[in-house]
Formats: sequence, structure tokens, C-alpha cells
Amino acid sequence: MTRRGLALAVGVCLHLFVAAAAADPILKPRKYHGPIPQDAFSLRFGMFGGASNEEMIDHLNDLILPPFQGTNEDFGNGLTVEASYMHKPHPQFALRVNAAVSLLRSEGEGIFVPQIPNYEDSLLPALEYKREFKVELVVVEASGVYFFTDAAVKEFQPYVGGGFSIGIPHETYSETRIDTETGEPYTDEIPGLPAEASEWGVSAGAHAVGGFIYYLDNRWGVSAEGRLQVMEGRFEQLEVPNEVDDFVPANFVVDYTGFYLTLGVLYGF
Repeated sequence: MTRRGLALAVGVCLHLFVAAAAADPILKPRKYHGPIPQDAFSLRFGMFGGASNEEMIDHLNDLILPPFQGTNEDFGNGLTVEASYMHKPHPQFALRVNAAVSLLRSEGEGIFVPQIPNYEDSLLPALEYKREFKVELVVVEASGVYFFTDAAVKEFQPYVGGGFSIGIPHETYSETRIDTETGEPYTDEIPGLPAEASEWGVSAGAHAVGGFIYYLDNRWGVSAEGRLQVMEGRFEQLEVPNEVDDFVPANFVVDYTGFYLTLGVLYGF
């Protein structure tokens, strides 16, 4: 290449470089938002489903004499409110404490004749009933959480984890009864079946969790989470007859194993 051609090529390259430098970039640079804090507080709302009151329902169904019938509904999905505190000793690992309050309800209604041992010829009337078993379930959890990616603004940060749980259920059984012949409320005591009873309990359990966080800026974010809980409780306020027809506490198992699904907001500090 001649000197003239070389000078012409260099001139063209310089012109193209200047033009490219003056043009807007194809990809805009990210705006710096500052570091994501190590500590965060979150508040979430959602549903808890899967808990079962089957053992108590089976016992109550056994009190119904043919031809009368009854219907019972087990726990459905209950409203849940959760609050969490999280600390990150490492960008991809966190220790978390989570507290959840769930409202559960099991219902039944129908007509039954109370079956009292050795009282087949008693004058106990047929009763129309409405039953309700309500639970305010408080669960406190300690978890280890692993994040698949580092936290960043406007990016999803998925995570998984697990740990141990302590459940504190407040369980309440209530029943209203109407004499089917008179239509009047029936207020006489029925052995083994109080009109209303409640108790507090404590249960140990375990859980596994998965979800994601999406940071809107370096402080605020939104989160979605699913969590599997394994836990059982007890209710001892109903009674059953023993071998000598004395009534003793029944100690019914209430299964609080189920699945949480929640959405909420997060604040880092």
C-alpha cells in the first residue's frame, strides 16, 4: 500500500471511531443504586392449606345414629399473615426468623341422637346441631436460606431453605343444639361433648421454603414464597368412654401439615 493509501485508510478509521464515540450506546449503562443491605424485614400475606381435623371429625360422625345424617367440612384454605427478619452474613446465605399467624376453621351440621353408653333407652332427644372447630395457629420458624444469585436492583433473586418450627395453636370447639321436636335450644350437658371448649397447645415441626425477591431499589423489594410445613397438634377437650364406661379425654390429633403461599414487601436496612 502506498503512503497515500495508508493515510486515507487511517483517516477513514479515525472518522468512524469519532462517529461511534459520539453516538448513543446501544445498551444503556446501569444506574448505580448503592449496595443491598445485609438486613431486611418483610411482611407477607397469603393462604395456608392442607391442615386436617380428620380424626376428630370421624369421632363426631360416630355419634350420629341412623337414620339421621350429618355433614362435616375439614379445614379449607386459611388466611395467613407473616413477618420475617433476615440477616445475610454472606451475599448468598441468610439466617431468617419468620412468624406466621393463620386462621383455620372446620364446620359440621346435621341431626344426631347422642349415644351415651348403657343409656340406649334414655329419653335423650334427636338434636339439630351446628359444630365449629376454629384454630388461630401461630408458627415461629428459624431457617437457613441459600440464594442462587447475588442481590441486585431490578433482578430476581431466587432462594431455597429450610429449618425448624414451633407451633402455638389456640383451638376452640363450639356446638349449638336445637331439639328437633320442640325447636327450642337444648342446653342440657351431654357427657363427652361440651357445648364449648378451648385450649392452647405447643407443637414442634419442620419446614422447607422456596421463593424469590425482586429489588425495586437498594432498600425496597417485593417477594413471593411457598413453604411446606410438617407439624401435628392435639385437642383434649372432648371425651370418649373407656372399658368401664367412664369418660376420659380423647386426645385427638390435629394435623397442621400443609403449604403456605404468600406475597409481600421487603425493606432492607
